[in-house]
Amino acid sequence: MDFQDSITKENLARSFASECQEGARYQFLAKMAQQEGYQYMSMLIRTLAHNEMAHAQQFFNKIVELGGNQTQNIDIKAGYPFKSGQLLEVLKNEAENERMSAESIYPKFADIARDEGFNDVAELFDMVSKVELTHNHILEHLANSLECKCLYKCSDGSEHAFKCDECGTIIKDRCAPKVCPLCKMGQGYYRIDFSIS
Repeated sequence: MDFQDSITKENLARSFASECQEGARYQFLAKMAQQEGYQYMSMLIRTLAHNEMAHAQQFFNKIVELGGNQTQNIDIKAGYPFKSGQLLEVLKNEAENERMSAESIYPKFADIARDEGFNDVAELFDMVSKVELTHNHILEHLANSLECKCLYKCSDGSEHAFKCDECGTIIKDRCAPKVCPLCKMGQGYYRIDFSIS
């Protein structure tokens, strides 16, 4: 099938727009987390934003590769989420958006691409789908930990290593200190460091 006549062309454009919007929304969410004192959460969400922009780049590149100079503008019609709220609510909303992308939207786009003969595009959608599912798990974990007030403590009551991302101090305890003893940064700079037993 000719790329210009394909549904895959529109799906790539929709995906490009979606990933750009997710990248922007994650920047807003990271800022919200930072303003509430959750520095590590903010850094983690900024990494997700970076991932989304990398996905957008791949979708853009594929449009350019397959469409060449013939693709000047692609009109798309799609819905994009514009939910807002408190940090916990936004984390839950974004987790659900990622789940839908991973389990429904991108697999459907991959099937269409395969049916139209664009196997490399189908593979791209499949790969991005797997990353989006990982994002879903990360956001769900953050939301659940925030909701149960166990973001900075071990839910099983055992000791773990908590590392300050500002200065590198490692504390072995059941929860992260309220203030780092070395650099005096708040608890929001700590994360569980699973690399240390």
